[in-house]
Amino acid sequence: MARFRFPHATYRRILFVTLCLAACGAGIPLPLAAQARATATATPEPGPGYDTGDAWIDGRLADIDRYARAYPESFAAEVERYAGASRAYVRGLLAQPGWNPGDAWYACFLARALDTDCRSVVRARARLGRAGSWAQATSALRGEDKPDPYPALRLALADSYRRWDRSLQPDAALRRALQQRQRAAGEGR
Repeated sequence: MARFRFPHATYRRILFVTLCLAACGAGIPLPLAAQARATATATPEPGPGYDTGDAWIDGRLADIDRYARAYPESFAAEVERYAGASRAYVRGLLAQPGWNPGDAWYACFLARALDTDCRSVVRARARLGRAGSWAQATSALRGEDKPDPYPALRLALADSYRRWDRSLQPDAALRRALQQRQRAAGEGR
């Protein structure tokens, strides 16, 4: 049987693309290389909507989900050491339906910012049910007598990212919080 050869590489590419498109339409799986390229360029699925009331923090919590899935022990160690929740508690929390690593991180570091314990924050959030949000839980826990926890949460995020050697694009509020912390450290000398 004679083999047909295309005279030019462009024609071979056109034939390959045409055959791939035809295969997709017919339900035939794409060649592995084409599947890998399609997967690499696909838009990542959005994570859970954290609804903390701060879009920048929400985005970092979704990133923490990705980090914790790749490095579960490092994540649990971070929350244990710097937020005061045991690794067993963090693992148990993550085993609960609807609780993601970003939720666990937020609950435990919010507790630290509000000078309470992580279990109290988790209970407050759970009482709100599926219809509730982290913004509502934060507001209820904060009350009127406690300071705004968001600067402390931003600093905790920056510290966690630094310890994880993970890049972080600071927003204006984080830059202000970092400057205030630096000034306070300078005054404490």
